[in-house]
Amino acid sequence: MADSLFISESTLKQDIQCLKGNLVNDPIQIVFEGNYVKLTGTERAKRGYLISLLYNESDLQEKLKQSIQDMIGYLSLDKLNGLVQEVLSAHQMQLNQYVLDNISLHLAISMARIKQGHTLMSFPKHELLKRKSTFKIAEEIADKLAQEYDIYFSEIELAQLSLLFIGLQNDTQLHLQNDTLTCFVDPEIIQALETVLAEVERTYLVDLHDTAFFNQLAIHLQSLYHRSRYDTFTRNNSLMDLKSAYPLTYDLAVYIASLIQEQLAIKINDDEIAFIALHIGAYLENERYDKNRISLNLFVNDYHDIGKKMREQLVCYFGKSVTVDVIEKSDLAPLSSELLITTDPAIASTYAHAVKVQPFLRAKDLKKIAQAIDTLSMTRKKSHICHLIDTLIPADLYFGQLASKDLTPVMIRKRLYQRMQQADYVDQTFLCEVEKREKMSPTSFPSGIAVPHAVARVALKSGVSIMTLRHAIIWENYPVKLVACIAINQADARVFNRFFEQFIMLVSDDLNAKRLSSCSSHADFISTIKAMVMAGD
Repeated sequence: MADSLFISESTLKQDIQCLKGNLVNDPIQIVFEGNYVKLTGTERAKRGYLISLLYNESDLQEKLKQSIQDMIGYLSLDKLNGLVQEVLSAHQMQLNQYVLDNISLHLAISMARIKQGHTLMSFPKHELLKRKSTFKIAEEIADKLAQEYDIYFSEIELAQLSLLFIGLQNDTQLHLQNDTLTCFVDPEIIQALETVLAEVERTYLVDLHDTAFFNQLAIHLQSLYHRSRYDTFTRNNSLMDLKSAYPLTYDLAVYIASLIQEQLAIKINDDEIAFIALHIGAYLENERYDKNRISLNLFVNDYHDIGKKMREQLVCYFGKSVTVDVIEKSDLAPLSSELLITTDPAIASTYAHAVKVQPFLRAKDLKKIAQAIDTLSMTRKKSHICHLIDTLIPADLYFGQLASKDLTPVMIRKRLYQRMQQADYVDQTFLCEVEKREKMSPTSFPSGIAVPHAVARVALKSGVSIMTLRHAIIWENYPVKLVACIAINQADARVFNRFFEQFIMLVSDDLNAKRLSSCSSHADFISTIKAMVMAGD
């Protein structure tokens, strides 16, 4: 085996021991029998393990597809995807790329195992599953696969396959009206979601009042509810991308998931949380808030209502990102806006934030204004984040270069909590909420940072406790040398939302995390992270 993998026997043994260590309490085990290494356990458990290995080694979608294709060899993944889509379309079933990848991965592993002579021998509740519409979908796909690849699926295999289609939405559900929502979603789930979203709005100060958003999320939760009952979850291979690029959206999803779990007594895993985050992200993207508008003053040497027409053109072009006021010359000093647009070259040269344009706006003029708006917006944003860094990361909450040889993530979280409690940032409820959040979805990132924080805004006052470590510790799946424990007071939620988003985006970058974890003092840390903010896009 070592020769075929082009590695030494010692490296192979180390890798196998690492895999064995991850399976201590699992229903499958890796055992040595002479010169053979065997995976023991049920066929279903073995397939689940293969799936988890593929997802863990392939963070990005294209890499995952290649991993699957390499494994199934002669089977065409594109053809497999097309076949699944064809059958589901006939049943008016909607699925996104993440769901399709998940189905194809399970199918590919099942087909490869069946070809090798390893079939499922038993399956709980398979007689019950045979009566569901999803079993018919599984049969149709299996028939097509049998014709194409000469692979036979037993009833037990079909029951397993049918689980992949439980909870998929059809076109009728997607276009339902409010009064018909109860035809597709249990009243218990609707009521739970109403309660949960109200709590989320109070905690995060984010407005989620939208009928279409509510309906789509309710339908998704109904699907999730069905999947949880059969202990089968949809994989989402963009999980870490979502956590890193949209941390606030992901955190909203974690909070929603934690409350839904309590309300409905179900389990929601990381992948399912990521799907909830996609719903929230899509909604928030369409509901841009007007809080960060740039104010424009427009001064023109007016002739035939040129100012009025230019204002209409600017509002039409830039939409809700700006406010535009036409002013007179007497309004120029002092200037009340952040950006002055003028046709007068002398006035344009007088003011620092001014853009000179032609009386009839051309594409070139609009581009100049857009660049000025982007620059001003970015400068304002960076200045605000640097101010928050000074305010929220105090010296008395900083631990520099701790000896970490005997520390565990739990011990670190407790030590950070104790320091924050001594400084009157949090009370005894904070640590419980932090552990609850960690259990829902680990807060470590591949870059080498962990960001433990409470699932609810329960801090007495807002602040961030930083700990840098001399040596990395394993925090769930990732080695970590930098820890930032974040405490958020409810009154600061809206301001902290912006800080949290920017902070995570910064520290999820490998080089940034490495530089910050090497800082020798609080002053060094603050100056380094502020320099990163100013240098960023």
